[in-house]
Amino acid sequence: MVNASGVGVAGAGRPEPWRPPALDGPLVTAYLTRLGLDPAAERAAGPSATQLRRLHAAHVERVAYETLWIALGERRGIDPVESARQVVAGRGGYCYHLNGAFSTLLTALGYRMTWHRAGVQGRSSPTPPGDDGNHLALSTVLDGRAWWVDVGLGDGPLEPVPLAPATFGPGDAFRLRPSDVVPGGWRFDHEPDGAFTGMDFSSGAASPVDLADRHVEMSTSPESGFVRVVTAQHRTPTTVRILRGKLLTERPGSAPGRQLSGYAEWRALLRDEFRLALDDVPEGRLRDLWRRIVADHAEWERAEADRAAAERAATERAGRP
Repeated sequence: MVNASGVGVAGAGRPEPWRPPALDGPLVTAYLTRLGLDPAAERAAGPSATQLRRLHAAHVERVAYETLWIALGERRGIDPVESARQVVAGRGGYCYHLNGAFSTLLTALGYRMTWHRAGVQGRSSPTPPGDDGNHLALSTVLDGRAWWVDVGLGDGPLEPVPLAPATFGPGDAFRLRPSDVVPGGWRFDHEPDGAFTGMDFSSGAASPVDLADRHVEMSTSPESGFVRVVTAQHRTPTTVRILRGKLLTERPGSAPGRQLSGYAEWRALLRDEFRLALDDVPEGRLRDLWRRIVADHAEWERAEADRAAAERAATERAGRP
């Protein structure tokens, strides 16, 4: 059942949907401090569109979307309170962790949060549009108006978006519209040079149980892009930074990005730009990870050279009489 704002609600005789728990006081204080905000002021402000925008923008900028935890051999679940503890400890995560953690902070600040099953389609991925569960989206309602909330897309929107068809974002390059494939759901179309093409999400409520299996697959399968490529991403009011392996891309900026010079630059970039101090990770493990990244990049370059050579040979053969 969907209300007038487009958000799933419980029907007559049906139980209320699962809601994320609220963080306790010390975690709220630590979380808001991590976002660079005044805990006392935010507690006193109360839920509003203005506060939601401020919290959302701070989160997207200061808490990186990252998969270093996978590459370092860490195993995480998607319990939202545990994800919040990771954020407070100076780490990031991917969608289940970032949106999960944020939902518990917002709940503690008085917002009524709903989780939604969603699906992101990559630019080089064959994944069809739909809410296949490879992403967690959020929504809330303020003064009768529904909002899409999503700090877990890396280079997604800086601020929350009213749940209504519209173009928005830098140069109005983003678009939110009804989904073509998810009944009653929504579709986010990314900007043309974004890291993915778009995302569909259901209007119905979800819970960690609905997403746990996909999380395990995405974080452990050798075929998963999250396992194969180490990434860190975030958006600021003026810039998008995406680090994939040893290649850093910035928008706006010149394509196709640049290769990092070595371990010291990689470590400094994570610390200073992505705000990932990683002080809890032994130096030796980080150096081992960098060596893996360098080896993976060299293998990718060889594969690209072989592909280009094969294409040239095919072209030459096709041109012969």
